[in-house]
Amino acid sequence: MALDAKYITILADATKCYYNYSELRELCGAFDVELPYDQVGTVPHVAWARALIRNLEHGNNRRFLVALVGSLVSRAREGVARTDWEKRQHHQSMLDLLTPLEGELQEGGLPSEISVPESKPFTAKSEAREFIGQPETEVTIVDNWVGAGTLDCFRDVAQPVKLLTGKHARSLADDFERALHDFRAEGHSIEVRTHPKLHDRYILFNNRCWLVGSSLKDAGKKAFNIIEVIDSKTLIEAEVLKKWNEATIL
Repeated sequence: MALDAKYITILADATKCYYNYSELRELCGAFDVELPYDQVGTVPHVAWARALIRNLEHGNNRRFLVALVGSLVSRAREGVARTDWEKRQHHQSMLDLLTPLEGELQEGGLPSEISVPESKPFTAKSEAREFIGQPETEVTIVDNWVGAGTLDCFRDVAQPVKLLTGKHARSLADDFERALHDFRAEGHSIEVRTHPKLHDRYILFNNRCWLVGSSLKDAGKKAFNIIEVIDSKTLIEAEVLKKWNEATIL
């Protein structure tokens, strides 16, 4: 879900009003979000807010904004309750502008976890397709075993896809290469490489990383789980890139 550009100025003005640099730096540090500053040592609030709004699903931006805007709303409400009439009007105006933004941030967004019980293939495939169809960046999939069902999960992806799979006799299902040809013929951008030493399954996009419990082609035949990786994300990204560079182009 994209946020309206009108929220850029609202976020910039409210942050400048209710947060000093030290507080903002501490909150950014908690979510590993970059806080820029200009040559005179102040935060360029509008440019910073624009980057956050436009890249909502990158990294921890959404989680950070949920926390920040929730705090801004609380401070605006406190201002309404505790200040004189003239200042109260200012805080009420801020509150009226921030409340819709808070509501929109709570809706949609990429989940940190998806869990579908076994024997629900339709539900699992639908969940996987909706999830993978939301990236704003290139998508990297690491999955040892692939088939036509894997590509079906990518049909709504508008970004280029990198698929890293195994290099074993059964890594590619009998229907995969034909399905890959048809998938590309419909205009999808996908590169497939094979590597002999893959273990876990991952999905990476928007500067985030998820661990996948079972192969996408079998989603729903057994319990299907996608869980976001936070602490090990950087290490996983480096390992996936290394193996991608080592892999053989299909």
